[in-house]
Amino acid sequence: MSRASATLARYDALSRDDLRALILDRLQRQLARVNGCSAFYRDKLRSAGTRPEQVRSLDDFARAVPASNKADFLRDQEAHPPFGTRLCVPERAVALVNMTGGTSGQGQEIYGRTHHDIALQGFLHYLPWYMAGLRPGHTALNCVPQGGLTTGGWGPPEGFRVAGSIAVNAPVAFSTEAKVDLALRFPSLNFIYASTNFLHTISDAMRRRGLTPSQSFPAMQGILIAGEGYPTAWAHAMCRYWGCTVHEGYGSTQGAGFIAATCTKGAARDDGKPGHLHAFEWENYVEVIDPVTGRHVAPGEEGEIVLTNLSVLGSPVIRFATGDKARLLPPESCGCGRSWTCIEAGTISRYDDMMKIRGNNVWPATVDSVVFSHPEVAEYVGRVYVDEQGRTEVEIRYATRSGATEGEAVEALTATMASRIKSRTNVTMRLRPVPRSELPTFEYKARRWTDERRQGYARQVTRT
Repeated sequence: MSRASATLARYDALSRDDLRALILDRLQRQLARVNGCSAFYRDKLRSAGTRPEQVRSLDDFARAVPASNKADFLRDQEAHPPFGTRLCVPERAVALVNMTGGTSGQGQEIYGRTHHDIALQGFLHYLPWYMAGLRPGHTALNCVPQGGLTTGGWGPPEGFRVAGSIAVNAPVAFSTEAKVDLALRFPSLNFIYASTNFLHTISDAMRRRGLTPSQSFPAMQGILIAGEGYPTAWAHAMCRYWGCTVHEGYGSTQGAGFIAATCTKGAARDDGKPGHLHAFEWENYVEVIDPVTGRHVAPGEEGEIVLTNLSVLGSPVIRFATGDKARLLPPESCGCGRSWTCIEAGTISRYDDMMKIRGNNVWPATVDSVVFSHPEVAEYVGRVYVDEQGRTEVEIRYATRSGATEGEAVEALTATMASRIKSRTNVTMRLRPVPRSELPTFEYKARRWTDERRQGYARQVTRT
């Protein structure tokens, strides 16, 4: 029995009450530990009037232990470089440095990893892949950029090593076409790990070359995507195109790897509903919090994911407010029998991605869910700008897979998407079909939106 299957068997068997008891036990130990070895967390607890021994339940933990966020960590690092006072081991015990990607526009958090933490990173990458069908001896293509300082760059090669798979790590410098060529050299390919966007990109590249995955890769067992949201209809289309189940994993540097993943049902269920991401709560305790009230949301509601590492040694996070927005689901709603906390697949997004347009809160993921629910759309980009009359306008340029930019079918598609976007966002957006060559190709995470309003306002000031 592999380590992954043994781990799953152990925690699959736990009732919700037993799992919560195990989480509480590990949480109490971690809380006592960080209180003793981290000035950062000791000061946090002291300022809240909390002693670790007062936390006798998970409700006590949520009520008595204050949350931290990126800004708190950055201030601590600046005052006490390089790791801040969060580091819970002597610096000589640090075997690896991880940093966040800084995609929020702020600085990068620094994490000191011990040898234990590195092993944990590898396992927390391997576990969701195992759930998605990866087995020892399988050939696996890793399309996520390796190396660097992020957990997402370091963890995958270690995860494939732990898995005992034949790892094909596509070089960062390879173009999409080069990655397709690389994959074709391994017709026995069993598994692909990629960002959500890159699966979209490589699928589009294969279609343009007239390639069919079921013929090119007849032994494909599964695909795991991460990093971005997607519409359920798109996930169904990917499953059909690749001839296997597409899975999703949710992870972060703060979680030291993957925090949750879909079960065998995958990212898109047969009933047309989104899949369920099951949290590995024995390693990362997941809370979904209303960011305004600080209270736990009810199943079916959206809130911010708040993380607590239960066994990370070097730079653990305690009640870290991630800035990730997710919908909490009841564990029993999946039907797989697991009692782990569930969040909805495909819909995790960033609170800081939200754009305020004409008084409305608009998330790019909402527009993605409309546009990519139409399989004939190859790619799109959007921009918010100020026109010559000082009015805020939104333009979306999109390309069809056929390359068509005019005709009744394109007109109907444009009108349908514009209407659905308006109903979902309450914002009128102008859609314009363009040739595929006018749009960028996103090799990793897509950044489809630009907000040009500041430049527009500056032009207005210049004119006056």
